Amino acid sequence: MTDHFDWDRLARYVSGESGASERADIERWAASSETNRAMLDSLKRRWSVAGDGVQWNVDAAWARLAPQLKGVAAEPGVVDIRSREVPRSPWTRITRLVPLAAAAVLLLAVAVQMFSTRTETPGGPETLTASAMRTGAGEQRTFELADGSTVVLGAASTLRVAEGFGTSTREVHLEGQAFLRVVHDSTRPFVVNAAGTRTIDLGTAFEVRAYPNEVVRVAVTEGMVEVRRDSGISGDSAVLQPGDVAEVPTTGEIVKRQQNVERLLGWTRGQLVFEDTPLGDAARDLERWYDVEVRFDDPALRTLRWNAEIRIGESLKTVLELLETTHGLRAEQSGNTVTIRRGQKVNPTATPAASRNRVEAGA
Repeated sequence: MTDHFDWDRLARYVSGESGASERADIERWAASSETNRAMLDSLKRRWSVAGDGVQWNVDAAWARLAPQLKGVAAEPGVVDIRSREVPRSPWTRITRLVPLAAAAVLLLAVAVQMFSTRTETPGGPETLTASAMRTGAGEQRTFELADGSTVVLGAASTLRVAEGFGTSTREVHLEGQAFLRVVHDSTRPFVVNAAGTRTIDLGTAFEVRAYPNEVVRVAVTEGMVEVRRDSGISGDSAVLQPGDVAEVPTTGEIVKRQQNVERLLGWTRGQLVFEDTPLGDAARDLERWYDVEVRFDDPALRTLRWNAEIRIGESLKTVLELLETTHGLRAEQSGNTVTIRRGQKVNPTATPAASRNRVEAGA
């Protein structure tokens, strides 16, 4: 296999039809790069979760799919495909017992989805991006871009690569959180577009955090970056050096200061580090990493400060027990909803102290 995807061989592999030699060949190919491994893992997940056991009409499926393949490039783009992010349709209701031809159609359908991610340009027509990378709640993935730069993508995040990346331009568009280690090229600056800001590489390793409805944050560990608003207004920019962190609100000046950048980047090392963090801000991170909704029965609880270090992958139950030790709180979970309340949790099986005293006194 090469850098291009051999869909027939991948179809045989995920459907269990490959021989030993072919399986070994595909696994060597997957091990050769993070992108290849991510692609194969995504296809296996897609295959394993498919299925209501309906009949699969391969000819009809191909007839629907073939027109979409016109002009589709054969280079990998979206490398993480989660079935829960895609509306259920006949494409997703395939079982492990489907004929191999159906498996090939499934992979081709996935390819179209990957290579033709659609976005909308404000005030303009819908356009096709060259590629996109996504993570779901609780996911963290590492990607290598065409120019050799690497991206660690945080939970519930999307990074889109602009058309012509690596040749005429090096621009990406981020929603969420990413740590980038950029290969510097003075003739083609690396630019991260995020929530109305542009972060421009000046030879750097840096993080950009730009979740919806939050202040954009840029933190630098090596080299320098320039961060500016798209407005182009004088004073709407700042040059950051190692240890500098900039916060870019929707309006007002860009705030630049020195911070413990290693603490902010704990997520890249498998830790969520909260240091004097407002509980409302910490709750948003817990929502992204644990795929839950956190509510507060008293809005004032959001302003309480929390200090904690949590290993990513720790059970939600353990995290909530840790949270309950702060400020005498209790956390109640119902499905995917966690409600934070004042007051410590009551153990319903415990005998009240007053009752014990009465029993002992009458003994």
